[in-house]
Amino acid sequence: MAKMSIGLKDLYYAKLLTDVRDGATTYSTPKYLAGAISANLNPNGTSTTIYVNDAPSESITSQGLLEIELGIDALESDVAAEIFGYRIDNNGAILEGNSSNQPYIALMFRSETSDGGYKYYVLYKGKIQPPSEELQTRGESVEIKTGSLTGSFVNRASDGEKKVTVHSNDEKVQANPEILTDWFTQVYEPDTTVAP
Repeated sequence: MAKMSIGLKDLYYAKLLTDVRDGATTYSTPKYLAGAISANLNPNGTSTTIYVNDAPSESITSQGLLEIELGIDALESDVAAEIFGYRIDNNGAILEGNSSNQPYIALMFRSETSDGGYKYYVLYKGKIQPPSEELQTRGESVEIKTGSLTGSFVNRASDGEKKVTVHSNDEKVQANPEILTDWFTQVYEPDTTVAP
């Protein structure tokens, strides 16, 4: 049976601390980002066809920048400061003057599926753009304004990975349940060891 997405929840992030080519990638402990409303992932892949003797002969594909658009409820000031590289002054005001220190982050979330399980996601290395703000005076009916974030994710230098997903009802995952219990307490690292 196909596993169709019917929900979205548990949106977390972790700061990328190190990412060394042919070495290790390390992250801070994941933190709650915001209440999740929607997520739209766009892999931006391209395909080029090579023609030989007046007919298509080969098709070459490549992965592009992974873009995400997130609908959220609201960001706490300490979260906004951390993911956008802002500062908070002694009075608690957010100083947005310089975001040159904006860190790379990993983004984690999960989506309930029609088979009663969850599909878990990690986007490994990206930056989130500060949201635009749309404000409106209150009229006879209240119109709620939710937040929207966009982000761009690239391959890690250490191993070339960009995104990983796993489904809770898959046989190998059920044999290793700690994969899911640890999903939001540490950034998942792929197990690429080859069994003897």
